[in-house]
Amino acid sequence: MMKKGFTIIELIVVIGIIGILLGIVTTAAAGSIKQARARKAEACCILVQQGLATYYAQYAKWPGSIGDKIRSGIRPKSNSESSTSQNDANNYVLELAEVKDMIADMILEGKKNNNPMMDVSGLFVTRKSDVEPRKELCPKCNNGRTYRYFPAKGATGLDFITAVRGTKRSPRKMRVSEMSFGYPHKETGGFMPFKVVYSIPTDTMTVSQWHWE
Repeated sequence: MMKKGFTIIELIVVIGIIGILLGIVTTAAAGSIKQARARKAEACCILVQQGLATYYAQYAKWPGSIGDKIRSGIRPKSNSESSTSQNDANNYVLELAEVKDMIADMILEGKKNNNPMMDVSGLFVTRKSDVEPRKELCPKCNNGRTYRYFPAKGATGLDFITAVRGTKRSPRKMRVSEMSFGYPHKETGGFMPFKVVYSIPTDTMTVSQWHWE
């Protein structure tokens, strides 16, 4: 009596089917991760935008050192003065140190007065000080004249609550004064700082992501 079993051809077919299914699952998972990062990035921008509006409504000024600079007569920088600057006659792109100072001031002011400007648990932070995004020309955008931006090398981020509690890998708790604030890059998940633009004519702040095609 012959024993029943799989032939080589049957095994190859089964392995091929498994490979196809794994490919479908992996592609779907990668797409879901990218969508989740995109939603997180958008939520981070909205959170800080609303926090700034709340702060301005309460104090009639902008937080951090940028408020003093605005009152003394801010002027846009040229592209040669700042590697990430995209200024024109009416808009001032805040330096990353100014953004960090502004958001930290909102957090500490809200904590001091027990009146938070925003839900800090939704913030995405890093301890890395050199977080200026890398940029390269985007061949598909504006006839190759527009830059697209990527995270600085080694810039990883954490949710705010995880950062202040510490992790097993990095047990040292992060202080607000150490934090840079931003969002996860949708392609890499790396830390990206916010792009914050101050409109001089309208006295308003706009929080957004750096351009990605």
